[in-house]
Amino acid sequence: MKCSGFFRKTLVLVYGTVALFAALIVAIYTAISPQLFARNKIDDLIPKGQIISGYIESTLRGEISTAYLVPLIGRSTAQWEATVWVVDVAGNTLIRTQQEDGRRVGRLPAQLAQAMLPIVLTGQIATHIGDEKDLTVTHAARTVAFASDVLDGIAGQSEDAGAASEEVISGNIVAVAVPITFFGEVVGAVFMSQSMTEIMSGMQALTDTITFSVLLIALLLLPVVLYFASRLSRPVAHMRAVALTMAGGNLAVRADEHRKDEFGELGGALNYLSSELGSTISTLELERNRLQSLINGVSEGIIALDAEGHTTLINPAVHELLGLPESSDVRTAAPDVLCMFDESLKTRETVRRTIWQGNVAIAVSVTPLTRNGGELTGCVGILSDVTSAERLEQTRRDYVANVSHELRTPLTAMRALLEPLRDGLIKTEQQRQQTYDIALRETMRLSRLVSDMLELSRLQSGKASLTKSVFSPRPLLDLIHETYSAYAEDYQQTFVYDVPDNLPDVLGNSDRTQQVLVALLDNAFKYSSENGTVTLHVSVTDHVIRVTVRDTGIGISKEDLPHVFDRFYKADKSHGGKGTGLGLAIAYEIMRQLGEEMTVESVLGLGSAFSFTLHTANES
Repeated sequence: MKCSGFFRKTLVLVYGTVALFAALIVAIYTAISPQLFARNKIDDLIPKGQIISGYIESTLRGEISTAYLVPLIGRSTAQWEATVWVVDVAGNTLIRTQQEDGRRVGRLPAQLAQAMLPIVLTGQIATHIGDEKDLTVTHAARTVAFASDVLDGIAGQSEDAGAASEEVISGNIVAVAVPITFFGEVVGAVFMSQSMTEIMSGMQALTDTITFSVLLIALLLLPVVLYFASRLSRPVAHMRAVALTMAGGNLAVRADEHRKDEFGELGGALNYLSSELGSTISTLELERNRLQSLINGVSEGIIALDAEGHTTLINPAVHELLGLPESSDVRTAAPDVLCMFDESLKTRETVRRTIWQGNVAIAVSVTPLTRNGGELTGCVGILSDVTSAERLEQTRRDYVANVSHELRTPLTAMRALLEPLRDGLIKTEQQRQQTYDIALRETMRLSRLVSDMLELSRLQSGKASLTKSVFSPRPLLDLIHETYSAYAEDYQQTFVYDVPDNLPDVLGNSDRTQQVLVALLDNAFKYSSENGTVTLHVSVTDHVIRVTVRDTGIGISKEDLPHVFDRFYKADKSHGGKGTGLGLAIAYEIMRQLGEEMTVESVLGLGSAFSFTLHTANES
């Protein structure tokens, strides 16, 4: 099983504590056990020293013979578990034990005698733990107060009391000095000493047992530590798994919050966080969907780029405005648009420009986006279709130019006529009459132009009277036929009248319908050459009468067809032809106001066909 970091840390912490505790126990025991053992040894040696001192006192009192004293004290250190010296008040060694291997020990070390004997001579028990070299020598007044011969007999009974030493006790030792009294006076001392090495070797078994026990306990606690570490780390691993699952987007997962400890509180907090986060995300998703729907629903195109120039948002209106498939790359298909975004990101300024994408005029406004600290985060651009506005502006300019042109022609002609009259250059009455006739025609032309402009303006503003009523179209068409038949003969043109006899009544405006027919026929005859043919054709289909005026004139190019019904449109671009150029515009506006349809079909050089509809009066 893969261990989590928390499990490992818990295991290291708990088991490390146990191991540290065991190590501290061993270290503390190792540090203080020599002193404890030494103190215990002193407590053990003092009674033994007092026993030996009692033996000597008994000998001095004659209760024990001197011959028995030495064997009683012992010839080996093992008997008292220490080396024994019996000294007089001068520090002279009287009796001494020997080692177990038979070697004699030396005399009592002078440093030990000089440091401890003055204390003993005062009747106190002296003790020492440590190196004999560390002893502080105190010269008491009674160090050699008198040369007592009380113990001379005892000294005479010891074996080779004055022999040279063969073994000297040195190093760390434990020493005890017990006074020997005789009739209340200190006459000598019993010194007992043992090296710390011998003491610790005797206690080594206990030390090894304690050390082994501690290590064994540490090993035995390992499964327990593993169990509790696992118990401690399991909730943390569960919380981690829940947190990672939440981070992955699954906010329905829940942590265990029923535990009666801090992990239960943490689980409750995590569940509360998940609940609140889920609610917040749901709200954000709802707002995002609303915003996305709004962005997708607007007619303006929206493009957003990040600071690196990567596209982050493009709504469907962009492809529609640019005339591109939804799967196409806008940057590749419309580089003129995207270069404005690059310029805005580079200059950190708003860029506005109107570009033409085919026949569509698009106004593009790109604004950089920055944070509060001024850091550039991207840019957003709005694309708007301003084709209608551009065309309206162009129409306005063309309208002003065309009106100026149409007004200038008759005014120029009238000026050219009036100036000679003013200057008296026209002498004869006949010339004056001709001049008057020309001026009158130009005045009437100017009047017609102004009237047509006012008529078109009233129609477009809805102020013209277009009352609908039921009327029979046949009499109107017959009258038109009669009028233009004579006109066709005068201009050597053929007028074909193709109208059924039984036409149903229609719902419309008789006068305005006649006005439209006159405009279409005037236009057809004007742009048809001699020997040309103009046809007035009427057909009835599905409660709709379609009236068509067809000619064999010059025709209209494909590029000009969309503008046929514009004001001042003429096939002759010089505007020097016949008419004001407002007839078709007025006719189209009349039929539109009446709720009818007017269309045109034309082939350049072969003629044109204008038609409009009239709905029958009995249309259901």
